[in-house]
Amino acid sequence: MQKITHSVLDLLPSGPAPLRVLVIETSRLLPEIRSKLPNANITAVTEYDAVTEAQELKALDVTWALLDYRTQPLPFDAGAFDLIVAEPVLTYALDPYDLLLALGRQLTDVGTLVTAFRNIRYHGVLELLMRGEFPERERHLYAKAEVVRLLNDTLYKEIAFAPGEQDDPASGAAFAAMGFDDTSRDLATAVWLVQAARSTAAVANLKSLYKKETRKQLARLLHRIEYDVDRAENIAALKTLCTREGIFPEYLEDFIRETVVHPERIPTPPAPLSEGGGPEGQGESPVRHCNL
Repeated sequence: MQKITHSVLDLLPSGPAPLRVLVIETSRLLPEIRSKLPNANITAVTEYDAVTEAQELKALDVTWALLDYRTQPLPFDAGAFDLIVAEPVLTYALDPYDLLLALGRQLTDVGTLVTAFRNIRYHGVLELLMRGEFPERERHLYAKAEVVRLLNDTLYKEIAFAPGEQDDPASGAAFAAMGFDDTSRDLATAVWLVQAARSTAAVANLKSLYKKETRKQLARLLHRIEYDVDRAENIAALKTLCTREGIFPEYLEDFIRETVVHPERIPTPPAPLSEGGGPEGQGESPVRHCNL
C-alpha cells in the first residue's frame, strides 16, 4: 500500500457560505482555502512581513494581522470566527493548553478549529528512541490520547482525527508485536489531522435554527417546568413561545434531550405548533476518525 498523504484542507468545508475564517501561519494554503470558500471573510496571522507581500496572495482579499501567535495575544473579539485553520500551532506552541483556550475564545459557540500534530508513537520516532536518539528541539510531538485530553480540558466538545501522513500499515508491525496499541494504524501515522468543534453536532444543529435569545428563553422555561416552578404557568408560556417562534415538536424534543437533566419531567410536546421537520440525528461520538 502506498503512503497516504492529506492536508488540513481535506477537513475544511466548501461552498458559498460567508464564513469568518482565521488562518494562523498556514498562509501557503490560502489560495486553496479561498477556492473552497469563495465568499469567506478571511483573516490571516503571520509574523513574517514577506508573507503579506507575496504576489500570489495579494489577489485573495485577505486581511492580515502581523504578530507572533505564540507570544502575542490575538487582537480579535471573542466569538469572531466560525472556523480557525491553524496547522502548526500544536507543534510550535509555547503553552499548548493556553493557546487552545485562546483559540476557543475566538470561535463562535458552534465554531471549529482545524489543526495537526506530529505523532510521538509513529514507528519512525520509536525506532530513533530505541537507538537513544530524539532529534527534536523546537517541535512538540504528542500521542493522540494526550491531544484528546488537551482538547477536552480546553472545552472543545467534538473531536475528529484523520491521517495526514501515514505509511503502509506493515511499517508498525514490529512494534505492534511488542504490545504497542495500533488502533487506526497509529504506529504507521507520522502526522494526524484534527478537527475540534466547540459544540457537538446535535447542539450545533439546535443553535443554528433559532436566535440565542429564543434558545435562552426556551431553556429557562424548560428548567422551570423540570423543577416544578409554577408548572402550569410555564407550560402555557412554553406553548406560546413555540407558537410565536415557530418551534416545531421535533426541535423541542431534541432541545429537551440536550439541555434538561430529567427529560421525563417535561410533558410530551403539544400537537404540531408549526409545520416542518426538525434537526436530524443526535450527533456523533465525542472522538471519531474521518475517512478522507
